[in-house]
Amino acid sequence: MPRFKKLLAFSVPGLVLAGGLCWAFYDMVPAADAQEAPAKKAKKQDPTGLDPDLWVPSKLDLIKDEPLPVTVPAGLQGLFPKVVVPASNPITKGKYELGRQLYFDPRVSVDGTVSCATCHNPAKGWSDGTPVSAGVQGQTGNRNSPTVFNTAYGKSMFWDGRAPSLEGQAQGPMVNPIEMGDQTYHQIVERVKNVSDYKEQFEKVFGTPVTLDGMAKAIATFERVAALTGNSKYDKYNAGDNAALTESEKRGMVLFGLRLSTDDEFKPGVELQKAKCTLCHVGANFTDELYHNLGIGWEESTKKFEDIGRWATVPIGAKMDSDRGAFKTPTVRSTALSAPYMHDGSLKTLEEVVEHYNKGGTPNPWLDVDMKPLKLTPQESADVVAFMKALTGENKTLEELLPTLPAGPDGNAPDPKQALTPPSKKVAAIFHPTAR
Repeated sequence: MPRFKKLLAFSVPGLVLAGGLCWAFYDMVPAADAQEAPAKKAKKQDPTGLDPDLWVPSKLDLIKDEPLPVTVPAGLQGLFPKVVVPASNPITKGKYELGRQLYFDPRVSVDGTVSCATCHNPAKGWSDGTPVSAGVQGQTGNRNSPTVFNTAYGKSMFWDGRAPSLEGQAQGPMVNPIEMGDQTYHQIVERVKNVSDYKEQFEKVFGTPVTLDGMAKAIATFERVAALTGNSKYDKYNAGDNAALTESEKRGMVLFGLRLSTDDEFKPGVELQKAKCTLCHVGANFTDELYHNLGIGWEESTKKFEDIGRWATVPIGAKMDSDRGAFKTPTVRSTALSAPYMHDGSLKTLEEVVEHYNKGGTPNPWLDVDMKPLKLTPQESADVVAFMKALTGENKTLEELLPTLPAGPDGNAPDPKQALTPPSKKVAAIFHPTAR
């Protein structure tokens, strides 16, 4: 049975789990656990009808956890409940610590070689520094690993926005054949259950045994808190330190689309928003959370995109031509740390990114209406790059975040650092629509 039919069976409205399951699973390979069906039927079902490996009610008397106060870096909004943090997943100390361990634990992958941090390494801008990432057995897809920086504020996840939350995003790579392997949620949960320390943590944090719901919530909590970046040179300037930016950075800021402080005596003769960056990179996190076609990946010889982006995930009845080849606007905060750029990692440097915009993108029938030649001079292009680099903020280091992982049944615990070195890449795999 195709896996998507199984997913539909437990897609209950209003549940975080259901919202996060990736509808792009429609053409996945047949489920690897097809022969396990009789055993699954024998499982005791919760009154809701959900499989207990996926979700069970909490036993509140088992929970021994407490809220985790979070001080966000300057320039960002607070992690407000129900606004930034889902009501279903409040931030707690135990949940953060559990998520930190699961994020770095390669045992979540089918062969114990890949963790979340393999492709989203804090030491590499919460990405992996390569155009496309290597998953289990060195398999690669055709999308770049997007940074986790400030995804706490994201309204959707993945380059095509198919997941509505960090909780939803966390579930996708686990069962993606070219990322963490061709496996089922049941197999993953069973492996985690075999680690006694994880079982104890789940009881204390969620009042449940190990479940997919708890794993997703814990990993999302860790990402929501750990990957914040702010208090950049720009933020210091914006807070009143007029000397925080160089003259080039100030010119770049104006070209980018932001005005100088009224108290700043520096008045460059540059055109406000000439680079048109703030048409998409807006707000405290410098992203409109929308999707745009920049012409990246257009093949003129075939007159088509290999990866049609957002269009593939929009349901029938809501699709628009403008969705073809469109991908989510990434944050520009700390973007200097997460090269290469674009959904396919095809642009190696910020200089190449600015040049792509300067030429008006790559012509195609669905090119975003705002993509037009900018006529930036070499100095103006350099100034825009300088400003983007000035958005590099404070962030937690890998050394601060690396956990000590709990031992498995054999008494051994994996070294989280080992999975930071991705498997050797093989020839690119056939494009898989659920990848990143």
